[in-house]
Amino acid sequence: MLKEKRSRFEELFNVPNEERLSGDGWVASFCRAYKIREQRRHGEAGSVDLATVKVEQVRVCSILSKFAPQDWWNFDETSFFPL
Repeated sequence: MLKEKRSRFEELFNVPNEERLSGDGWVASFCRAYKIREQRRHGEAGSVDLATVKVEQVRVCSILSKFAPQDWWNFDETSFFPL
């Protein structure tokens, strides 16, 4: 993604070909400078069935639709965002 963005910005700003970045060496430096890391989920967090999550979100929305918005419990406190 970073390489694609770099390419688009170079084209957008009309950077001459001889001044454009080439290779992959800059990616590691960029990620280190901006503290970008790849994180892989594993264990329980990595085993979530996304189809089941979507079904549950629809179920919760149908339950909440029966109540006025001011009567909804604050889902932000649980990091659960059904809407």
